[in-house]
Amino acid sequence: MKILRAIGHFFAKIGRWIANTAWVQPLLIVGGIFAIIFSIPYIKRGFENLFAKENNTEYAWYQAQALSLEENGQADRLLGYLENYNAENHNKIKGEFGSKFILSLVKQDCTNCKDAYDGYINAISSGYVQGFKMWTILVDKMDDAGKEYLAKPIYAKHTGLFEQLVEYYGECDDEDYPLYRNLITKNKSSVVSTMKTKSSKLDAASTSDEGLDTPLTMVVDLEKYDAGYYGCNGITQLFYNYIDFDLSGSTNAATKGMVIRDFWNYEGVFDPEMSE
Repeated sequence: MKILRAIGHFFAKIGRWIANTAWVQPLLIVGGIFAIIFSIPYIKRGFENLFAKENNTEYAWYQAQALSLEENGQADRLLGYLENYNAENHNKIKGEFGSKFILSLVKQDCTNCKDAYDGYINAISSGYVQGFKMWTILVDKMDDAGKEYLAKPIYAKHTGLFEQLVEYYGECDDEDYPLYRNLITKNKSSVVSTMKTKSSKLDAASTSDEGLDTPLTMVVDLEKYDAGYYGCNGITQLFYNYIDFDLSGSTNAATKGMVIRDFWNYEGVFDPEMSE
C-alpha cells in the first residue's frame, strides 16, 4: 500500500507542476495534436484491414484450406498424383491429403465462389457431410513482385490431367456420366450444356490465364473410384457452380447445404443409380 501511495503522490506532483507551469500546457496540447495527426494513417490502415477482413470472409475461408503453390509443393504433388493415378499414388494421396475430399479452384473476385461459401458452412454445421475435408487452389495468387500467377506453371506442368478430365467430363456422352443423365431427366439440360462447354476448355485453360472457370470443383473419392464408381483418376465428380444443381429454385444457405450433402453422399441427382 505504501508503494501505491508513493506512486500516487509522484503523479499528483507532476499534475500540480503541469497545472502551475503555464508554458508546459501549450506544449502538451501541440504535442497531442501532432500525435493524433501522425497516428491517422495507422488508424486508417487498421480500419481498412478490419473491414477488408470482414468483407472477405469467404475468401479467407478458402485461403485457410489452400494448397501451397511452389514447385513440388502441395498443389503440384496432388495434381501429379491424380495425373498419374495408380496404386502407389493412391497411397500418397491418401496419406497426405485424405481418401475423400473436395478440391476447388477459386479466386477472390469470383461471385460464384463467394455464393458457395455459406452452403459449405451450412452443410458442415448441420452434420450433412461426415468426415468433410476440402482443399483449395488459389488461381489468382501472385508472386511477391505481383507479376506472375503462381498456379499457372502448375497447370502447364500437369496438362495430362486436364486432358483426361476433358475427355471424361467434356466430351463424354450423357449416358457415360450419371450426373449428366440425371440432370437432363430433371430438366437441367442447360446446366449440362454449360458444364460440358466449360470442361471442354480445361486443357486450354491449363496453359493460359483465361478460360479457367471458377469455382472448378472436384470430388476426389479414392475408395469409391477404386470400387468401380464412375469418374476419372480418382475424381468421381467435377462441376463448377454447384448452386445450379438445386432443383427447388431457392439459393439460401440451407438449400445450398443440402446440395453439398447430396454430392458428398452421392444422393439425389448425384446418385448413379437414380431411377429415371
